[in-house]
Order: sequence, then structure tokens, then C-alpha cells
Amino acid sequence: MCPSGECAPSDYDSAVAWCRRSITSRHAMLSSSPTFHAEIRAAAIRHRMSYEGMHSLFRTVHVTHMKRSSGGVRSRTMRHVRSYLNGASILELARRENFPPAMMARLIVENVAALWRRGGDARGQSGGGRGGRGNGG
Repeated sequence: MCPSGECAPSDYDSAVAWCRRSITSRHAMLSSSPTFHAEIRAAAIRHRMSYEGMHSLFRTVHVTHMKRSSGGVRSRTMRHVRSYLNGASILELARRENFPPAMMARLIVENVAALWRRGGDARGQSGGGRGGRGNGG
């Protein structure tokens, strides 16, 4: 909430717009906790909201973004798995897709584990670890 207990519509609307811009522009705050908290603090002051109110608003806007974009990210799962097996970091893949690193990690790990249980990797090779390492590959 704003310090007076209620935000003017323009304060709220500009805060929502800031949240959307920060998310769609892949702001560094999305992958760095210290940066996130500093940016939320600064935005709360700019938009005359409490820190807690700004944090809650940002998370709400971010969840909406995630629900809208997760289907597309999931449809490209095997592309992400191949990139990971070829050396891309999970953080790099998450940033590229504007997706939370923890969710990207889960998506990749679940699919890599399923591939290994079937006896191959995403590049069609059989055997072991990341990039075929651990099996002489």
C-alpha cells in the first residue's frame, strides 16, 4: 500500500507498467536476489508504495507473465536440454527465455533424467554424463 493507505490510480498504473517493463526487458533483478531487493526498494519509493506492496505487486505481475509464457518454454524443452548438454549453463538458458532459473533447472533435470533412463541423451548418443562425458564420449 501507499503510505497514505491507498495509491492514486496513476501511481498504481505506473507501478504495474514498471513491473511489466522490468520483466519483459529481462532485467538483471530477475536473476539476482540483492539486485531484486534494491530495485523493488527503489521502485517502491518512486511509485509511493510500501516495499511489501511493491514486492507483492511485482510477484503478481511476474506470475501472470510466467503463466502466459511457460507453455512456449516447455514446448522448447528438448532444445534447452540439447543446449545444456552442449555446455550452456542453466542460468544462461533461463535468461534467454526470461524464465526463472529454478524452473528452468527443474525442466532440464527432469528431461535429462528421463533421457538417461532410456539409455541416451538429447543428441542421440548413448551413455553417460553431461555432454557425453563419463562414458568416454
